[in-house]
Amino acid sequence: MKSPEHIETRWTGLSEVVRMSGPIILGSLSFTIMQFVDQVMVSQLGPEALAAVGTAGLWSFTLSTFFLGIVSCVATFVSQSLGRGNLEQCAQYAWQGIYISILVGALAIVLWPWTDALFWAMRHAPETARLEIIYFRIRLIGYLFIAWQASLTAFFQSVNLSKIPMYAGIAANVVNLVLAYALIFGRLGAPRWGVAGAATATVFSLFIQAFLLQVIFLSRRMNLRFGTRGSYRIDRTKIIELCRIGWPVGVQFFMDIFNWAIFTSFVVGAFGTAQLAAHNAAISFMSLSFMPALGLHHGIAPIVGQWIGRGNTAIAKARTYTAMRLAMGYMFLMGLLMGFYGRTLMQRVFSNDPEVIDLGGLLLICAAIFQTFDAINIVVSGALRGAGDTRWMAVVTVLAAYVVFLPLAYYFAYPRGLGAFGAWIGATIYIITIPQYPTRPG
Repeated sequence: MKSPEHIETRWTGLSEVVRMSGPIILGSLSFTIMQFVDQVMVSQLGPEALAAVGTAGLWSFTLSTFFLGIVSCVATFVSQSLGRGNLEQCAQYAWQGIYISILVGALAIVLWPWTDALFWAMRHAPETARLEIIYFRIRLIGYLFIAWQASLTAFFQSVNLSKIPMYAGIAANVVNLVLAYALIFGRLGAPRWGVAGAATATVFSLFIQAFLLQVIFLSRRMNLRFGTRGSYRIDRTKIIELCRIGWPVGVQFFMDIFNWAIFTSFVVGAFGTAQLAAHNAAISFMSLSFMPALGLHHGIAPIVGQWIGRGNTAIAKARTYTAMRLAMGYMFLMGLLMGFYGRTLMQRVFSNDPEVIDLGGLLLICAAIFQTFDAINIVVSGALRGAGDTRWMAVVTVLAAYVVFLPLAYYFAYPRGLGAFGAWIGATIYIITIPQYPTRPG
């Protein structure tokens, strides 16, 4: 039953989804463009640098994703608390997410001694492995900041203030652009650090983003509305709640990215630096496609949570379908662009190496094929997270990865002799065959 003060019109759902997700999409694109620009810059240092930064960047993100998945569920509890009108509880959950993020910083200390063993085990070319280790170790320093800003971003998005993390993300992006240019190439009076400069710029930019969000979170305006300055006490019950709902999200998030890291490093990476460089360049283009859908993923979670908090599951489902259609339309258009102009994009942006250009074009054709299916997966998982229903997608992700994704990638890459292109064929089948359920089956 609809609440008496709420009147649905033809465009109400679209307006709500765009209003919530638009700033999130822009903020997500800001970070994506940051990574994309870094990849473009380091590609000028050679294919070894392009291969190294893509792989090491993926692993630096992968090993923090379990905690990021838990922290992302701050959105679930904050949005439902907002829907119930309990504003102080919104700030309390945000603080507990910050405390969990400190564990991510501790994780970096644990991972540091294992860096050499991880990258030498991949058996990449010696120069590529050396650059991977340098980049990865610097990025470890940013673990605390990326989780911290993720918790506060979830808070602001869930209380309908998604423009705040958008502006913070844009500011961080500007800082990264200037620092990366200076430190990679030794410009503006800075030392020439190459891939180390790219990693340093990213870490400092993440710090700036977290710092800006924390200052705004503690501002007088936020304190008057949510009591942010007096809600800092550690609350074991709320931390347990976050972990109970968040651990399946963390497992799903970790396994999804971990599987792509294995795919990149041990399947594609075995075919040499040029194929790894083409793969990483294709992933960079693909990220520009799926990040707006990921923005809809983060936008639909608080929308669903708020409507469930108001006791209206019918509207929560309707908003999910609206977000799904938006994501499918955008990613279909991006798929057409990558499918028809993949080789041109590779040559104009990343490399003059014929092997990188030809293979990269083929990989983008694969990406074009699975774009629309990926849109459904991304939005549905966000809606389920907003509803607090997190275990189903975690189970699907794990099973599909080890029954479909990696076995097929290996089969087409090795027994069929298709190399990196064959591995991407397996990935395409995996994404298409993930069950597309907007709710738990049955």
